[in-house]
Amino acid sequence: MRVVFVFFTLVIVSSTFAVAARAQALEDNADYRAFRSWAILTQQPGRPLPNIFKFCIQSYDKMTASGVSPSTRVPEDEHSGIPWKGTVQEIKEKWCDAGLNKVTGDVTARHAPYKAALRADKLSLVIDERHGGVTSYALPGGKYTSDAKLLATARVWFLDVGPPSNEWQYCPSGGKRNSVRRYSFDAEHKLLSTTQKEYCGDPPASAYR
Repeated sequence: MRVVFVFFTLVIVSSTFAVAARAQALEDNADYRAFRSWAILTQQPGRPLPNIFKFCIQSYDKMTASGVSPSTRVPEDEHSGIPWKGTVQEIKEKWCDAGLNKVTGDVTARHAPYKAALRADKLSLVIDERHGGVTSYALPGGKYTSDAKLLATARVWFLDVGPPSNEWQYCPSGGKRNSVRRYSFDAEHKLLSTTQKEYCGDPPASAYR
């Protein structure tokens, strides 16, 4: 009986060491650590950018190409308050793939009104295809809008911009430097000209003509 007990003890100890060794080998894999970082980012509060999900998928592909099996079970842990468990394939499908499908659908829906109403330079100025964002512009008078139809009919747009981050942010008089950029378009939504004027403090109403 004693021999049997010792045998089972050795089996348990050997199994524990094997699990620990596999976990350490996984942790030592830089591609696995990169995949984990991107996967965790997809679960952070807020609205992750589409590229985060794409990088998550790319890092998974690189990790599996390095020899990590899709069925590899990750060491159960918690990162940034987010439970980390399951196989790497399960995590990739549930977080990276599903997340990309959802955010792509959201971005497509958000961009649809602009792609229907705007063309040429107007469209490229409003939509950030890389990150999925949409930029609002002021119309004559200074009121900002994200209404695609109003942007389509306006021949002039305005955008408030600050000085470059590597330059002094204030005027000698003490007011904060602000600039108003003016875009002029033709009837086909092609950009005709861009001008910019700097002001000390808030731009006056005359800047939006």
